[in-house]
Amino acid sequence: MTSPVPTGQDIRNRPVVVAVASGKGGVGKTHVSVNLSVALAKSGKRVMLFDADLGLANAGVMLGRPAGRTVRDALKDSVPLTEIVQPGPAGIGLVSGGSGDASLAVIEDDVLDGLCREFRVFEDDLDYLVIDTAAGIAPNVTSLVEKSDFAVVVLTDEPASFIDAYGLLKALAQRGRCRDVLVVTNMVPNALAGRRLFARFKQVASNFLDINLEHLGSIPHDNHVHSAAMRKRCLVEAYPLSAAGQAFNTLALDIAKRTRTEILAVPNTAFFGEERDARAG
Repeated sequence: MTSPVPTGQDIRNRPVVVAVASGKGGVGKTHVSVNLSVALAKSGKRVMLFDADLGLANAGVMLGRPAGRTVRDALKDSVPLTEIVQPGPAGIGLVSGGSGDASLAVIEDDVLDGLCREFRVFEDDLDYLVIDTAAGIAPNVTSLVEKSDFAVVVLTDEPASFIDAYGLLKALAQRGRCRDVLVVTNMVPNALAGRRLFARFKQVASNFLDINLEHLGSIPHDNHVHSAAMRKRCLVEAYPLSAAGQAFNTLALDIAKRTRTEILAVPNTAFFGEERDARAG
């Protein structure tokens, strides 16, 4: 997110990559990824969700999709991603990272880069590629975040979430390839509490880290979240008028607005690979 700026034509010719990450598990990262994807699709965008929590993927469970082919099949049996993608709500595509295979938890950089390049087959058919990364600061996580156009970190008011989110930002800052991060404050009592939580987090991070933080928005506590999970449906599909459902719609609108108005800097190691950059130019 620190390299030459693409032209408006470049941006239109490729999907915008949104990586959703968190310092720790249990903060609702996959919930945010899934519902942001569907909210974007419901607003008329062409969206694919890549569940990149390789080996422990569960976005398909949240969407009520049966287990099928996964990234494991692509990596170990050379199955094309076009044969792995599953249809989801509002027309999104889902590429699952698979579950129960420990060998997928950490893969070599060149293998991950090759997998990312495989997504080029979808470039002309997508507006957004949303990546649900694994939690934590493993190299696979930071690499995917660095390859994105928008890096989104999910934060709650739990002390462990606060500390681990800071740890993730520190890891990104030390690598020096990601200088701008959007923060979603999740499971907060209300929007004001979310803004205050973000302000505290930004104050701490800004004192020690060379990284720019912006508040993308807040998702409130909402009993409909649990109800949707029990029904194996995403919130914005099952309860679109709920407080949290409407908050996700607002997040999607904000991402779309940023896509139109912000300068998206493409890294040298962009998600789709340098070959795509040369073609787009």
